[in-house]
Amino acid sequence: MDRFLNTVDRSSRLLEGFAVLLLFGFCGLMLAEVVARGFFGQSLAYSWEFSAFAMASVFLLASGRAVRTATHVRVSLILEAVPLRMRPVLDILANGIALIIVALIGFALFNALSTSFDRGLVSPTIVSTPLYIPQAVLVLGALQLWFDFLARLIRLLTGREPTLTGADAAPEEVADV
Repeated sequence: MDRFLNTVDRSSRLLEGFAVLLLFGFCGLMLAEVVARGFFGQSLAYSWEFSAFAMASVFLLASGRAVRTATHVRVSLILEAVPLRMRPVLDILANGIALIIVALIGFALFNALSTSFDRGLVSPTIVSTPLYIPQAVLVLGALQLWFDFLARLIRLLTGREPTLTGADAAPEEVADV
């Protein structure tokens, strides 16, 4: 079990790194667009399209790690309002619901990807990017997010600490049992 949890944490960390690279890339593209328009009076045909793809990818690729480090949006107000013994039950219930929702999102994204691939769909711009390429990145991010929620649920059910905070947010190592 620990090996599975470590693998999920490592893959989540890897995709977080990829999301950071995409974030820098899309910022660079926007900066290049500003320079191109400001100094040369011309727009880069691909900058807006690729930046939109990168922005969507960053969101999903980094979401899994956000679950593990508790940097995602959570409604802790409800947890604070209930008795202490009810908090783990609500957390487990919320994670179960999140697994279902993320699975539905993942299936929808996969259906869009397979439709785009089967029909050879491209973006309606001069670049004509095959849509299955950015959609594949989104599917990968949704899959990782699902595994991160599963790992969190396993940690909750087995009494492990589900959230990394502070210095602990670095890659976690747990002993294989």
